[in-house]
Amino acid sequence: MTAAAFTAWLADMKSAGLARSDAECARLLGISANGLLKMKKQGTTRQTALACRALLHRMTPYGE
Repeated sequence: MTAAAFTAWLADMKSAGLARSDAECARLLGISANGLLKMKKQGTTRQTALACRALLHRMTPYGE
């Protein structure tokens, strides 16, 4: 996921009412605030991109 796509995902999460802030998005992804800043600059891995899609579509972890 590119840095631009990740930034768009953050905005989508907030506009959908699924998170109030970047910090909450970081918590949902299980990453630190610094990790989130790095992704905003450099983009993400495929695994993180898939997790972002799952969160946006209100999916819960497998097996829960």
